[in-house]
Amino acid sequence: MATVMESLSQECLRQINRLDCSMHNIANVGTPGFKAAMLFFNSALDQTETGEMGETEPLIAVDYSPGVLRKTGNTLDLAIQGEGFFTIETQDGNAYTRDGRFTLNSSGELVTQSGDYVLGQTGRITISGGTIEVSEDGTVKSDDVEADQLHIVCFERSDKLIRGERGLFFDKDEAANPSVDGNSTVQSGFLEMSNVQAIQEMVKLIDIHRSFESYQKMMQTIQEQDKLSTSDIGRLA
Repeated sequence: MATVMESLSQECLRQINRLDCSMHNIANVGTPGFKAAMLFFNSALDQTETGEMGETEPLIAVDYSPGVLRKTGNTLDLAIQGEGFFTIETQDGNAYTRDGRFTLNSSGELVTQSGDYVLGQTGRITISGGTIEVSEDGTVKSDDVEADQLHIVCFERSDKLIRGERGLFFDKDEAANPSVDGNSTVQSGFLEMSNVQAIQEMVKLIDIHRSFESYQKMMQTIQEQDKLSTSDIGRLA
């Protein structure tokens, strides 16, 4: 009986992890450049060497498939077509993102919505002048004068990237093996939207809710049987 209850508790923990993952995805359905999280469980961890149920750690992966492009008409809204990432200078070191909602700070430097610096081939990109253009190869021009070219990189092992906040990814010790991306193109006046499949995530939530209901009924049944067994033992005594 205890083993069954332990198994049900383990399944409940799995469903809680699935719920957290789906809720996080749904919360970012409208976030440009957001990449959906995918949750897996390693079945090899389900049992210990003694045959008893062991704790199963969830394995979280990132779906790097592209989202659809939405036209905004804002020159500094940039979308990457391809596998590349924009390079961003943060207080925690360089980071990478597909969220191209950029703007200029008071010094004329190209920055993210959070104020982090968007990097070019030579460092921070400073723009002066009235007319700004960004070509498909990432070259940034101001009044027909080239300011810099966006530093766009791709990764051989994107699974090694670590997700941070605000749509940023970090490559600790260059474990993802970054390189300059010469294949991706930049679309000015567009944003890449989240690749979260909202309907698919809602279906998952319904499935999780039904699983919780099923486990709850099973636990109630086991508890009732346990009470009956205890009562019968008491009468026999």
